[in-house]
Amino acid sequence: MGGRGGSSHRQTAGGTAAIQTFLQNAYGANHANAVLAILQNAPAHIRALWEQYAAQFRATNMRRDEGAFYSPRDDSVHLHIPSVARGDAISTPYSVLFHEYGHMADYLIARGEGYSHISYSDLFQGVGAGGKPILRHGSAGGLLGRTAKDELEGHLSRMRRQNPNMTRDQAARALVSEARGKYSMLDRSDISDMFEGAGIGISHPLGAGHGLDYWSSRGNGKEIFAEILSAEAAHPGSLKAIKEYFPKTYQVYQDMMKARKKR
Repeated sequence: MGGRGGSSHRQTAGGTAAIQTFLQNAYGANHANAVLAILQNAPAHIRALWEQYAAQFRATNMRRDEGAFYSPRDDSVHLHIPSVARGDAISTPYSVLFHEYGHMADYLIARGEGYSHISYSDLFQGVGAGGKPILRHGSAGGLLGRTAKDELEGHLSRMRRQNPNMTRDQAARALVSEARGKYSMLDRSDISDMFEGAGIGISHPLGAGHGLDYWSSRGNGKEIFAEILSAEAAHPGSLKAIKEYFPKTYQVYQDMMKARKKR
């Protein structure tokens, strides 16, 4: 988590107009126009998410770059918009903004279903009758995070099939080497964090991540949800890597997006 910034902004209108108003009040006209241009080319389910929840989004614009985060405690996204607009070695312009508001939307979806202080990604267990989401809070977490863990183990098994004498740690290193050879630092940043959160056992395996200690007290579903959402919106190279290494996890995410509209 980064530090806290200056003034906060919350709007009450709905739909496309709310997006424009929220972004303009929170970050100014230039940044608002840039984000709206990205949203115009984003998948329809992301535009729909922003149209539905922009009225409830809350922004705290930090005065300097001290990281970016969504805080459930004050129900606000904290970020330094000039830095987020530029991007960096592991993020494209504005992808961090979509990531952090992805976190906030994740909580808002759950809140709309009567769940407080927990995310939709931690509750979602699959699709039931009529395409409605099955929501349940359990110690194993949500289907999104569990699927990513299963896919990671599948990749490690694939590495060991190529060399049956490999230990799990050696298979993890081989997997990291494979992915590093396929994708740039920028495009592998999200799968790096996904590998880490799924239990690869290597901190910042592809040059990015939260660190192994981060996962000792939390599940991995919330980060996956935000990473896929931001990749879809503003980071096509990352989305390509996610689809290659976590295709089943990506399908769960798509099911989540479809099912939330059926509730």
